[in-house]
Amino acid sequence: MQIKKFIYLFCFPIFLGLNACQEEGPQDNQTSGSIKISIDETNQPIMEEQLKIFRSRFPNAQILAEYKPEAECFKDFFEDTTRVIFVTRELNEDEKKFCESKQIVPKSMAMARDAVVFITSRSSKDSNFALSQIKEILKGSENAGKYQIVFDHKASSTVRYITDSLIPGSKLSENIFATNNSQEVIDYVSKNENAIGVIGVSWVADRSDSTVESFLSQVRVAGIKPDTGKITAFVKPYQAYIGLREYPCTRIFYFISKESWQGLGTGLVNYLCRDGQLVFKQAKLFPLRVNVLLRETNAKE
Repeated sequence: MQIKKFIYLFCFPIFLGLNACQEEGPQDNQTSGSIKISIDETNQPIMEEQLKIFRSRFPNAQILAEYKPEAECFKDFFEDTTRVIFVTRELNEDEKKFCESKQIVPKSMAMARDAVVFITSRSSKDSNFALSQIKEILKGSENAGKYQIVFDHKASSTVRYITDSLIPGSKLSENIFATNNSQEVIDYVSKNENAIGVIGVSWVADRSDSTVESFLSQVRVAGIKPDTGKITAFVKPYQAYIGLREYPCTRIFYFISKESWQGLGTGLVNYLCRDGQLVFKQAKLFPLRVNVLLRETNAKE
C-alpha cells in the first residue's frame, strides 16, 4: 500500500486593493505601458513563464524584468529604480520605518510557497541527508564529512534563508563558496561529487519543462529528514510536501509594491494572485491565493 497525495485546486477571483491615487503626467495602466521589475533569481524559471503568459494576454504591456540576488532587489526598491519586487521575505521593521520616513506606502502579499533545495552530483554516493547533518555541514563541523556547499550568489535569498532559519547565530563554514547564479551551481555540482548545491525549487521542480529535465539529468535533488516531528523518512520537495510543510526547508514567495496608482505593476500582481496561481501550481510550487484541497488515497501497486 502506498499513500499518494493529490492536489485539487479551486480558483476564485482576488482583487488587490492597491491605492489608486492619481499623479500628474502620463501613467501606465493595468494592461499597458512600461515598468521595470526586480525578481529574486531563485524563482527565475517560474517568473519567466508567468511573464510570458501575461505579455501574450496584454501585448501593450512592456515589462523589463531583471533577475538578481534578493539583496539587490531590495536595493532597487529603496533606490527608486523599481516600484515592484518579487522576493522571499517581507520588509523588516527598519525597512518599514524607512518607507514611512519617505512617505512610501508599501503593499505586499504572499503568492506561493516554495522551497530551498539541496542538489548533489549524479556520481555522489549520498542523495539523502538528515537536516541535522546539513546544518553541521553548513557550519563546517569536524564530523560533517568532506562536503562543499555551493550557493547561487553571496547575496542570494538562499544564503539569507540558511543563516536566518537553519543556523541562526552560527557562522557558515569556510568550505563554502558562491557562484553567480543557479545555473552555475547546477553545472558545478554536476561535475563535483562532494559538492552540495543550494538553490530554489523552481529550478528543478517542473518535470514538464525541458530545461528542468536537462538539469535533472545532471544532478539529483536530495531528500531531507526533518529534525523534529513525526516524520522519520527522507522527504523530497514535492508540491504536496511543500504545501503541508513536511519538507523542512520551505519559504514564501512575495510581491512588494509601492505603486500608488493602478498601473502595470498592479495589473501584474493581480494576475499573479488570480490566474497566475494555476501557473504556480503547474510549476510545482504551492499556490497561496486560492483554495487548495489535499486528499490522501490508498493506491495498490
